[in-house]
Amino acid sequence: MALLSYVVAYLGILTFGAVVASKCIGYLKKPVHLRWELYPVAHEDARRASYGGSYMEDSGWWLKKRRPSRRGGIKAVAVEFSTLHSTFRNNRPLWYRAYPFHLGLYLLTITMCLAVGVSVLASPGGLDGSAGRFVGRLGQTLALTAFLCILAGASGLLHRRLTVPDLKAFSTPEHFFNLGLFLGLSVLGLILWLAMPSFFGSLCLFLGALLTFGFISQGNALFDLFIIFLFALMAYVPATHMGHFFMKYFLWHDIRWDDQPARDNPETQRKISVALGRPVSWSGGHVEGGGARSWAEVVTGRPAMPQKREGATP
Repeated sequence: MALLSYVVAYLGILTFGAVVASKCIGYLKKPVHLRWELYPVAHEDARRASYGGSYMEDSGWWLKKRRPSRRGGIKAVAVEFSTLHSTFRNNRPLWYRAYPFHLGLYLLTITMCLAVGVSVLASPGGLDGSAGRFVGRLGQTLALTAFLCILAGASGLLHRRLTVPDLKAFSTPEHFFNLGLFLGLSVLGLILWLAMPSFFGSLCLFLGALLTFGFISQGNALFDLFIIFLFALMAYVPATHMGHFFMKYFLWHDIRWDDQPARDNPETQRKISVALGRPVSWSGGHVEGGGARSWAEVVTGRPAMPQKREGATP
């Protein structure tokens, strides 16, 4: 089973990378998106962002050089990523469940990164000295907190999807299945954390062997099962609706905040030309598409007059 855990880990990492790359490339190949025109735009200067303004307020803005605020964009992403600010502001009851869940995932990721760092930088004998003991205790604490947060968050989200009518109506079997997987991961992690003298130390040894192809056996079937579960879940998540964690980059930068004029972007102009050349399948009388006209013909022509129904009051 120890060898199987390494095989699943390698396959999980490769699958994760392949699915993420495939989805990103697939998005970039799609037709030009519909701009939301939502303000404030994070990369506006602080003065305009404070009231939702735009550089287009300036007369002759098309003649001036734009200076978007990189700092503003980074700050907005950091705040949303770390606090789920939009959910907190718009759906507070959901935030109380969703934030612990996301926080647990963040802490588990940090634990894994810390374990990789230890496995690379620590002496061959593992953690030693006062610094080593501190890092070991920190890793143990992070792992425990992560499992507890995931358990609380996934349980809360499951309960809310089962009991809130508006949310229950839009919940699919996939939602319950995915949350059930994370519940299982957290329960397994907590059992393992309680059963092993040093869960974090074993994680460091495993990841170190994974990086160097050393294949060190921990001699613990429960630990091997946890690793298999963890990396199989890593491979599965990007292919589900939970893949929004990396697609949000495009949501923020390309759809919500993209306010660059098309005239300054040849690639956007090309995509718009392609989109305008597509046939219109809508058959409504106000459009009269029917597959015979392109979007360019529809948007540049006169709208069709509605047909007067017999007996209708003028």
